[in-house]
Amino acid sequence: PLVGVMLFTITQASAKTVKVYFLVGQSNMEGKGNPDHLTTYKDDPLIKPTYAGLRKGESWRVRDDVWITYPSKARGAKHGPLTVGYGTKGENSIGPEFGFGHTIGNATEKPVVLIKIAWGGKSLAVDFRPPSAPPSQDELQATLKRAQRKKPKTTLEDVKKRYGHFYREMIRHGKAELANLEKRFPTLKNAEFEIAGFVWHQGFNDKINRTLREKKYANYTKWLALFINDVRRDFNAPNMPFVIGELGTGGIPGRGDFQKAQALTAKLEEFKGTVAFVPTANLYDTKAHELFLKKYWRGTDEQKAEWRKVGNDRPYHYLGSGKTYYLKGVAFAEAMLTLRAK
Repeated sequence: PLVGVMLFTITQASAKTVKVYFLVGQSNMEGKGNPDHLTTYKDDPLIKPTYAGLRKGESWRVRDDVWITYPSKARGAKHGPLTVGYGTKGENSIGPEFGFGHTIGNATEKPVVLIKIAWGGKSLAVDFRPPSAPPSQDELQATLKRAQRKKPKTTLEDVKKRYGHFYREMIRHGKAELANLEKRFPTLKNAEFEIAGFVWHQGFNDKINRTLREKKYANYTKWLALFINDVRRDFNAPNMPFVIGELGTGGIPGRGDFQKAQALTAKLEEFKGTVAFVPTANLYDTKAHELFLKKYWRGTDEQKAEWRKVGNDRPYHYLGSGKTYYLKGVAFAEAMLTLRAK
């Protein structure tokens, strides 16, 4: 139903449809989670039902039906079967792709490919600004003025290039990966690839944007709607299911006008039945947060060991909680499956 780029000419007899999902955002999507935290929480009601399926003996499972490619500038091109190691803290780290891929893979009979594209510290206001929302002259001049405080030689042309740079990179990366999937994954030779959905998990840099905050982030709602339409157009997938992951840093107490602005985009009439907003603040690891506030991360050896069982980073990176990153991915996948069923 949602055909993107038809990559290969194949006979019907040999056809094998592979669902392709984009996972895009900033550090929220990059992932700082330690999967070993899932072992800490293996008896948690949210983890216990699926924990055994994540393991194979003493190791983390390597799936043979879900593949992932992560063309990140920070990590270099990486691709292979889904397992741990696709976060940004080495071979034992995860982002939302881990829970998403396992959940989608378990629910889908046909093969799945995840194309993950994420860069830390990027905004929708500037970096991911969609083509349909060009900056005004006043906005350009204000940005130029701020940039020149740090680098006096910055020109207006320099500033113009910043707007939408990572949107364009995202599209370029995405199309390059789509065109290269058969080479990346020989197991999928003679496959027909179908763009099946897009997950967007981003927002911290926009939440702290003073200009956006003054108007209760109304422009974020508008720009995200245009972003969805532009992405669908540029990937030739006009009704592609789109999931918006809530910025859940700080947990439920961190919710406010920004999260409302994110949710409002999904409520627009034009997106009825094809865009979903997924809460994540409820998945924030409150135990890890408590230990962080107690400064166990720099306490005694015993305190540090207790901290490492649940966290490894700052609150704005979800404390590096593998539990949180995994459950976010699961929630995104469940929302995606609901959209696709419609």
